Amino acid sequence: MQSLHPLSLVAALALPVWLLMELPATSGYIHAMSDHNTSMDFSDLPAMFGSPLPREGLVAYLVESRPANACQPLEGPPNNRSLFVALVQRYDCNFDIKVFHAQQAGYSAAIVHNVGSDNLLNMVWDDEHLHKLITIPSVFIGETAATYLRRFFTYEKEGQVILIPEYIFPLGYYLIPFTGVVGIVFAVMCTILIVRCIQHRKRMRRNRLSKEQLKKIPIHKYRKGDEYDVCAICLEEYEDGERLRILPCSHAYHCKCVDPWLTGTKKTCPVCKQRVLRSSQDSDSEAEENDDGGESDPPGATAAPSADPDRGRAEGQEEEEGEGEGAGDSERTPLLRPSPSAGTPSFGSMAHSPPPAEAPLLV
Repeated sequence: MQSLHPLSLVAALALPVWLLMELPATSGYIHAMSDHNTSMDFSDLPAMFGSPLPREGLVAYLVESRPANACQPLEGPPNNRSLFVALVQRYDCNFDIKVFHAQQAGYSAAIVHNVGSDNLLNMVWDDEHLHKLITIPSVFIGETAATYLRRFFTYEKEGQVILIPEYIFPLGYYLIPFTGVVGIVFAVMCTILIVRCIQHRKRMRRNRLSKEQLKKIPIHKYRKGDEYDVCAICLEEYEDGERLRILPCSHAYHCKCVDPWLTGTKKTCPVCKQRVLRSSQDSDSEAEENDDGGESDPPGATAAPSADPDRGRAEGQEEEEGEGEGAGDSERTPLLRPSPSAGTPSFGSMAHSPPPAEAPLLV
C-alpha cells in the first residue's frame, strides 16, 4: 500500500476550503444594528441573478423604496457618500425588474421581502436581456424580518445592516476547529510513528552484532586435514587458506557467509540457535522471543518427564550408559564439534556414520 505524499495530503485538505470559498452562497443572513445598542439577525436567500455578495459582507444603510413595490423607477438614496440598500415589497412585477430599478436609482443592493408569509424564495429572472444588465446583489427575506427592519433599523432610525453570505459562517466556526483537530491527530500519529521506529531500532540493535563484537569471535585459517570440511550455509567444502569463523558453540562457517547473518539478522548460530555473545540486554531479548514463540530455548531448559514409567526407566538406563562417553555434552550438541577420535567422520563428510547402538530392551 503506497503512502500519500505530504503535498497530496495538503491539497486534499485545501480542496474543500477552496470549493467553499468559490461556490456561490445558497443562503445567508442579515445582521442589523442601531445606535440604541440593538442588533438582530435575519435569514435570507440570495437571488439567482446579479453579483454575489462580497465574502466580507456588505455594510450599508437601509432605505424603504418609493414606490414600495419598485415596479417603476425609484427615488434615489439620501446621499452619495454612503452605501444604501433598498427595502422592496414583493408582487406586482418580476424580481429582476425590481432589482434593476434599485440599481438605476443608485442603491448598492436590494432586499425584497415577502408579503403575508415568512417563507424564503429563490428569486429568478424573467427577462434574459435585463438579467445581464443587473450587477448589484439582492436577497429575499420574510415579512416578519421586514417588519423589524422597517421599525428599528432604517436610515431614519440611525440603523445599519450587514448582508453576509453563508460561506463566511463555516470558515470561522467550523473550518478552524476542524483544522485544529486534524493537526492534533497528525501530531499524535507522527509521535506514535517516531516512538515505534525508535523501539524497532533498539530491538534490532539488541538482536545483531556490532563490528566490535564481531571482532571478538575467533577466525581460523583452514588447512587440509582440519576437522571442519563443509560450510552449513553455502554447503561448499572448505579449501586451503579460507577464513573460517569459529563460534562458541564450535560451529564453523565461512566468514563471508556467517558475518552478514550475525551483523544483519541475529547474533545466534544459524544451526543450533545458541547466542554468540551474551550481554545485559540479552535477557530482555530472550524474554521477547519466548513471548513471540521464538526458536531458541531458554538456558537450562530440561525435557518434560515422560508419562510412561517403563519408558522413563529405559531412558534412565540409556542416560547412565552414555555418561561415560559424553558426560560434557549438552542437549544441543553442536553439529561441527571436533571428533573425539580420528576415525569418526565430521559434519559434511562423505563417509557413512555407523548405526547407533540399540538400547537394551526391558521385559
